[in-house]
Amino acid sequence: MYQAAVFIHLASAIIWIGGSLFLALVLIPVLRRFTPPPGRTPAPTGGPPPSGPPPGMLAAVARRFRVISWVCIVLLVATGLYILPTRYGIGFGEFFSLGGHFVGTLQVKVVLVAIVIWLSFIHDFILGPYVNRLLEAVQSGGAPHPRLSLLRRTIIWVARINLALTVIIVIVAVTMTRGAPV
Repeated sequence: MYQAAVFIHLASAIIWIGGSLFLALVLIPVLRRFTPPPGRTPAPTGGPPPSGPPPGMLAAVARRFRVISWVCIVLLVATGLYILPTRYGIGFGEFFSLGGHFVGTLQVKVVLVAIVIWLSFIHDFILGPYVNRLLEAVQSGGAPHPRLSLLRRTIIWVARINLALTVIIVIVAVTMTRGAPV
């Protein structure tokens, strides 16, 4: 059972972080290249209109990945809570002790995980849907919301910070289980 929990824990981390990196480093930059900013139409070139992704494609991909990422988050937390007492004998009392490198590093990891979950919630369920509604209004001919540009930059920075924190969590996890670098 322990090996299955570790496998699920690692697979969930790989899927979540890998999917986030794919979105940030591949999909979003490619979509931006083919999609004009909201409220602007591409300049006519005399040729056929530029082909690009269907409207709402990024929103659809984000909604689909949101389901996958939240399943991964739940699996990561659940398996982590199983692994700690099973493999390391760390329960609630030991977690709040000043028990050396491992427990201290675990405490840092848990704080980072809590921040990532909080930022993910804000990104996925508050900012993301709100910005998407504003963008859909612009695409259907409405005037851009005065803060649309700021909100888009904010959601991008929340996603970037969250991704950086997930990478830091992996580094912390490695030092927790493999020891501090010399």
